[in-house]
Amino acid sequence: MKRIPVLKVNNVTKKIHNKTIVENLSFKVYAGEVFGLLGPNGAGKTTLIRMIVGLMGITEGDIMIHDFSIKTQFEQAVRGIGAVVENPELYQFMSGYKNLVHFARMTPGVDQERIDEVVSLVRLENRIHDPVKTYSLGMRQRLGLAQAILHRPSLLILDEPTNGLDPAGIRELRDYLRELAKKENVAVLVSSHLLSEMELMCDRVGIIRQGKLAGIRSVGKLENQKAGMFKVHFEVDSVEKIPELLKKKSWNKEWAQVPGGFEIELKREQIAELNARMTEAGIKVYGIRTMDQSLEDKYLEMTEGDEIA
Repeated sequence: MKRIPVLKVNNVTKKIHNKTIVENLSFKVYAGEVFGLLGPNGAGKTTLIRMIVGLMGITEGDIMIHDFSIKTQFEQAVRGIGAVVENPELYQFMSGYKNLVHFARMTPGVDQERIDEVVSLVRLENRIHDPVKTYSLGMRQRLGLAQAILHRPSLLILDEPTNGLDPAGIRELRDYLRELAKKENVAVLVSSHLLSEMELMCDRVGIIRQGKLAGIRSVGKLENQKAGMFKVHFEVDSVEKIPELLKKKSWNKEWAQVPGGFEIELKREQIAELNARMTEAGIKVYGIRTMDQSLEDKYLEMTEGDEIA
């Protein structure tokens, strides 16, 4: 089944006073996934998010939401966005419920049933009628999330949503976002500089370094393990015959040449089979090892050890 992207960032660059803040960024976010923007403070994450929601102009490139351009079809594009950039804006003297009702009045199609639905989704039923000024930071974050998804957005954007939360609040938020993506088929874009949380929260992570995309990493290791898939490093004397061997086996697999050999993702039984075929083809195999690189390892590799702020 072909996945259709909700968000497409196409070669986006942002310059301010001849200084390049974001340079030639491109990636896609699909419905039902949580996509993370990971990078140190000052890497350009918030600048990119501000361009996506229309709070900042784009110098070069374009951003498409359901194929509507932020630059030329702004109203159609932002109609599908729900966002909390920095801290949620809430009326402190009003109850959480009245905040949602007030927001619903400005949004066509939001009825009483939908308000009750999002209150249940973020699990604020017991405190929704209390004044917001009595809420903890975690509860205000949840109410902000409820406000952002009230109009059933197809794209939810959260900028550093775990800032100031205690470990329990971070875990709650992580669970809400994953449930939201799967339950309502929402594309979720979240930024953070917290490596461990991004690895637990996201399906894929885009690593940003000094305004550039250093790479995109899938963090679905558990799914791969359940499917019996392993990333394998083969240390060999030559890789010239590898494409031919894979073609003969009808294995439509991507592989990458690395110093001293190559890397490929295989099932357990395929590792032994490929090893046997290489030996038959006269390729000397010096070593085979499975790889389980953490997001932290990948981050440090892609950023060449840049400090994480």
